[in-house]
Amino acid sequence: MDASTRRMYRIIAWGSMAVIVIVTLYGVGESLFGTREPVGQYLVDVYWPFPPYFAQPVTYFSVACVALFYSGMRLWEERVAKWPKWVLSFLQLVGFVVAFSAAYEVMYNFMLWGSTYTIACAGVHGTCNPDVLDTNYPYAWNLLFATRAFAALFVVSGYSVYYLRKLVGAGMI
Repeated sequence: MDASTRRMYRIIAWGSMAVIVIVTLYGVGESLFGTREPVGQYLVDVYWPFPPYFAQPVTYFSVACVALFYSGMRLWEERVAKWPKWVLSFLQLVGFVVAFSAAYEVMYNFMLWGSTYTIACAGVHGTCNPDVLDTNYPYAWNLLFATRAFAALFVVSGYSVYYLRKLVGAGMI
């Protein structure tokens, strides 16, 4: 990888890390000092920079997670290729299990989101805004927040399985 490409990935990684830290501090700060809203509600209620026409903090968070992971993998690919084969194989297995779990959560959230939205639009709960729907079992979670977070986790873990498989299968180690 040439120096300009490496610099680009470093800038993306540092920028993504800054976005993740800022959004996390904002969400935790609002949760600690605000009302008792469902987890992630504060990251869905705000649109920035042009309300209500742009993105929510949870969108920036999920995109930054994926960008940070990909940039980090590209920056560390030579070091990771030197790890022992059993470590890479174990990480591939863990990534596969996490990808399965995240995919299940995304599908479950869409099913729950769709049914809750249908009930809400039918007038039972009085709101037809999908951004404010949440689940109360076992803890209150905003469904938009949970779906975007688990979708990002699925992409990250799925790519790690692909990446590690490419390393192990290509004989790079």
